[in-house]
This record gives sequence, structure tokens and C-alpha cells, in this order.
Amino acid sequence: MFARIYFIYMKSFSQSLAILASSLGLLSINAIIALPAHASIVCGSGTISNYQNGSLASCILDQDTTVQVSHSNTGTANFYCQAKKLISFDDKGQFQSCYLYQEIQIRKDNLVETCPTQYRVSILASTKGIESISCSPY
Repeated sequence: MFARIYFIYMKSFSQSLAILASSLGLLSINAIIALPAHASIVCGSGTISNYQNGSLASCILDQDTTVQVSHSNTGTANFYCQAKKLISFDDKGQFQSCYLYQEIQIRKDNLVETCPTQYRVSILASTKGIESISCSPY
């Protein structure tokens, strides 16, 4: 009798565990698919400048921030934006420029340029992807 109750309990427990695991799996997949893709940056108090449409124009970053720009035609680029420095966006909310806390390499045709830390990196993007990336000390 004890063995039969134990078997029923274990079978019931196993079924419940399987249902729970399946549910959690579906919830996880749903969360991954359903979450909107929004970037979040932390701006210093009183440093925010907005466009007339309300989108962020620029601010002074409160912490180091990695900005990832990706496009299906041109791939993905990471920009390592430095805390206590300016970051800027266009009026559509697309990343435009920041000062680097980590150097990056910029590929232009067959040439590779290194943009060092504390330099300003700027991008020009269009619907076709990243058109150009420039690097300057100011």
C-alpha cells in the first residue's frame, strides 16, 4: 500500500513538475519575444537636452555605457561611451556620438583606424545602415 501511494505521489509530482517546467519555458520565450527593445542610459541630473518632439538630444552620462548599433545590412557596432561626458542622439532617437572609455577599431574599406579612449566617435546612420563612423579628439 505504501509503495502504491509513493508511486502515485511521485507520478503526480513528476507530471506537475513537467507542467511547471513547460509553463516556465513558454513564459521565458514569451518574455524574450514580447519585451520591447529599448536602450536605457543614465544621465546626470540637470544635463538633459530634448528636441521639440520630446526625444533626447543629449546629456552627460552618469556611468559608462555601451551603445550597440545594429542594422541588417551593415551588422553590429559597439561604442563604449564614457561617464561624465556628452552623448548625443538625432531627433529620431538614433545614437549620434559620444566620448569613448575603451578604444574601438573602425573599418573603412580595407583600412582599419583605431579610435582611442577619450576621443569622440560620431556615426551617420540611414535606413541603409551605418553610412560613416568618424573619430576626433574633440
